[in-house]
Amino acid sequence: MKKAVCLFCACMMLFTAACGSAKGSDSSSSSGAAKKEKTSSSAAESSSPKKQSVIAKIKQYNTTSDADTSSDEKPEVKKDHIDEIVEKGNVEEFSALNSYMFSYEDISEVYSNEEINKCMQEISDIIADANCNISISYKNMVTGSQVYCNPSFEYQVCSPIKAPYVKSLLENGVDLDEEIVRDERWMDDDRTVASAESGTKYTVKELMYYALNESDNTAYYLLYKKFGWQWFNDLMNEIGGGMYLGYDWLYTKCNVMQIAKCFWDIYDFAEETDEGRMMVDMMVDGEYNYQIGQALDPKYKVAQKYGSEFEFRSFHDCAIVYADSPFVLCIYTDLYPETEENCVIFRDLALKFDDLNRLIVS
Repeated sequence: MKKAVCLFCACMMLFTAACGSAKGSDSSSSSGAAKKEKTSSSAAESSSPKKQSVIAKIKQYNTTSDADTSSDEKPEVKKDHIDEIVEKGNVEEFSALNSYMFSYEDISEVYSNEEINKCMQEISDIIADANCNISISYKNMVTGSQVYCNPSFEYQVCSPIKAPYVKSLLENGVDLDEEIVRDERWMDDDRTVASAESGTKYTVKELMYYALNESDNTAYYLLYKKFGWQWFNDLMNEIGGGMYLGYDWLYTKCNVMQIAKCFWDIYDFAEETDEGRMMVDMMVDGEYNYQIGQALDPKYKVAQKYGSEFEFRSFHDCAIVYADSPFVLCIYTDLYPETEENCVIFRDLALKFDDLNRLIVS
């Protein structure tokens, strides 16, 4: 049963419908047309040490392996007061003590009403102090417990869309060893694939890795050019994602619940298939890891996909957190991207949602 009212919705401002691209941005232009340019020159040789080291890392993702990489050990973390409360095992029926700046559902039993309400208040305070439009989706993948804030507010989807796009290819059995020529690059992109010499060949698996781990826009564009959008749109129909792509329309707009459904689906895919586990491993320890992952991956395996767009202020992160009771956390904002001050907001929220997650009986 849904409880509480999301007071934050009353504060929403009308978000700019257009979305552009600046150097360092990972989104499309305001018209949605792909920002690409044909090149014949190279910013870096394809045989560079960086590329060779990354290729070596990619080769470890063997979809025929029976190894379970999701069980990678993390350094032992010192127990805190919430761990001590959970270990006592006192279970209480959940009761909200206040109204909060978010809604929640399916939270039934907790280890301490006092502690979980304190946690909820701290989350509310972070949201209020952020001084921006912020939307959040949290879901415990065992209990189904959810927290959501501003679930209908629309943002430019940015690079988190690369994750469900890759998933749509994997579930349709694309040949991971097929080679694709880098004959075009995404405008202003300076990452690995974009910087390679024109004519460099990449396997489909390599392009997936660069799109997910480095958020390489050119890698995503080459996959899109090869395989199109129909499988992605079919996936959205299947999971109720509500986001659709089309010719030269590699990015779109979405709300946080739409992108969250994609990451719930990826979690299930990884639980059920080798291809899904390979994909999740590609999302661990990404090149840009200053948000949810930086806060939580000292404790857990965190598979995440960040996104940013500078010109029209979009800064997002979506993560599958492999805690003892796994959860998915998606945070979408119109914060100015990639500043330390704004990354701290993501990290603070991640830590508090970890506290909340541990306090829910699973």
